[in-house]
Amino acid sequence: MKNRRGFSLVELIVVIAIIAILLTIVTLDFSSMNRKAQIERQTRELFSDLNKARLDSVFMKQRHKIVMQPNGYTFFRFSSADESRTTGGTVIQTRNVTYQMTKVNGTTSIADRIFEFDTRGFTNDLDTIRINPADTAAQVDCIVVHTARTNLGKIENNACVLK
Repeated sequence: MKNRRGFSLVELIVVIAIIAILLTIVTLDFSSMNRKAQIERQTRELFSDLNKARLDSVFMKQRHKIVMQPNGYTFFRFSSADESRTTGGTVIQTRNVTYQMTKVNGTTSIADRIFEFDTRGFTNDLDTIRINPADTAAQVDCIVVHTARTNLGKIENNACVLK
């Protein structure tokens, strides 16, 4: 019976402390990974939606636009060439976003910015959209809208470096 010993109180406290430290590290890392994934998801969704509006313009032979808002963006489809760029169009879909969207400098809001695509899929609304915060480890957090294409990128030194 003398050879049967249990754990001492000190040994149990040390093991519990080690487990607590490991759980804290895992939890902190998980929250930053979750934020990174959400920023990448939001960036890729907006990229996909811009390309969808561009392609729908070509295939349907109708102008499309995306109007940026402080908390999301809205798709519009024009039924005729006479409809106004700012007030015309039929709402197709509205999306809400979690993270703020700004211009590439990170301070100027992108709200009320219009990206309109003509029946050939071209736009004159050239701009760079940044998903904030940009200090995360997200692989993509900005979108550059060109006349005939849209590119994903990563903010580095207040510029969107294309991926």
